[in-house]
Amino acid sequence: MQNTNTIKNVTNFNSAEKSVQLYIDLTKHNLTVNNSKIESITMYADKYCAGDLAVNWEAADDANYVESKMLLMRNNADTNSNTKTMQEFYWENAFADTLQNILLENGFSKQAVADVFTSEWGMQDAGRASYDAFEIAEQMLATYNIKQVA
Repeated sequence: MQNTNTIKNVTNFNSAEKSVQLYIDLTKHNLTVNNSKIESITMYADKYCAGDLAVNWEAADDANYVESKMLLMRNNADTNSNTKTMQEFYWENAFADTLQNILLENGFSKQAVADVFTSEWGMQDAGRASYDAFEIAEQMLATYNIKQVA
């Protein structure tokens, strides 16, 4: 069962747009993945759209990144620190348990938290890991009596 009072502590409601923005500040928690500091968890949702849930992390200098000549997404064979951090998020699920615990602590139901999964490789950016979290978005919106339009 979701806790709407707790969810309200980590969301901002825009009444003009009828949208909800999740923001969980993690800067004081000293969490890291591949020595990259985790900064926040964010997500946007409105009645038409549920953006992806993002775990935002401090990216390293990306100047030594070697672009793939064959792929449109980040070169998984690159040894750049940012690529290694992304691999930890996407392939090793290095932050999955921590993310679930943080979402539970901030009022989201066990069912919604169990529905959170990393998006496909290619949805990420240096400094941001992308997760599919449709039930989290639904609970954010429900907290403010907004229903998604199918």
